[in-house]
Order: sequence, then C-alpha cells, then structure tokens
Amino acid sequence: MRLLIKDLEKKLGKKIKTNYFSVGVDTATHTGIGFIKTTSTEIDINWSLIHFEANSIQQLYKQMYEEFGNYIDKSVHICVVEDVYLGMNPDVTIKLARFGALAMVQAINNNVHFVTINARSARAKLFKLDTKKYKGKTKVAVKDYLTSIGIDINEDNCADGVILALLGIIEGMDFRSNVDIAKDKKKLKTKAKIKKSVRKRK
Repeated sequence: MRLLIKDLEKKLGKKIKTNYFSVGVDTATHTGIGFIKTTSTEIDINWSLIHFEANSIQQLYKQMYEEFGNYIDKSVHICVVEDVYLGMNPDVTIKLARFGALAMVQAINNNVHFVTINARSARAKLFKLDTKKYKGKTKVAVKDYLTSIGIDINEDNCADGVILALLGIIEGMDFRSNVDIAKDKKKLKTKAKIKKSVRKRK
C-alpha cells in the first residue's frame, strides 16, 4: 500500500527519511517481515509472513539464512531486527537470538546497517499500549495502531515487522529503550551539576 509522506508525518508527529528502504524482521518459526520504501513524496509499505519448517534445527538455520538473503540485499539501507525477550523459556530465547543473528549476518554480508530493539521498546517509540484492553493480545494492539495511522494490515503476525520497519524510516530514531535513554539523560544532568559546582568553588 502507498501513503503520502506528509500525511504519515502528521499522524506520527515525526519526520520521515526520503529515498530510503527499511526492512523490519520479527524472527520466529513464523517470521513477519515489514518492507517500507520511501521516495521524495510517497511511502510504499509491504509485508510478508514466512513459515520455516525443517527436519533438524541445523536445516532450519540454513533455511532461514538463505531466505533472509532474499529480502536483505544491497538495496536496503537499514535492517531492524527484533531483539529477544529474556523473561521467556531459556531454550526459546536462545533459538530466537540465533534466528535474529542469521538476519544480522545477511545484513553484514550486504553491507546493510542493522540495529536490534525488543518488541516492547519498539511499540513504546510510537504508542502507549493499553494493557487492560489488549491483555495477551499485543499483536492485535499493534495492528489496531497501524490501522489508526493509515496502514491497513491484514496479518497480525506481520504487524511487529511493519512497526520495526517504520522505526527505520524515522529521522533521528534512537533505538535504545526509553528507560536507557532516561538513565543517560539523568547521568548527563548529574555530570552537568557536578561541573557547575566545581566552577563555583573555583
């Protein structure tokens, strides 16, 4: 689907990069990938759901690596990969981390800039999740948010991939979590106060 950059900028309240190509990868055995290309005036938004199935984990990794290579090539400017959530089953966490690493390796192979961000932080960059309304239905929440800004997506499992790709086209996007950003700001304020105090003593 296509949107005008100026229309989406109004809804986001953020500046969008022009002539840019961002790919968002939400890794799992059912991987949702978002693709967002911009021209000087328009945004082209697409997504794809890839199902991976193999007889062994080694074959699965190989299949993923090769498939990601079909989507992450030299035409891509940034690849935003979903980071793992550490609160889940350790075995699942390890597998998902490896899935994400395969996407990052393809980015490296093609000299594509890549970043990682967890799902919660990615959503928080754009909207506040109503935990009561969407308890246990975060993918639906993301889909509803995208619809509210004019991106009508018909596949819940690709919604996070589109969110990740969307972050990639926003000017000045800081991919650190909001908590980490707040901590750094606090540290800078503390340092500034110390310097000011030292100057007064002199």
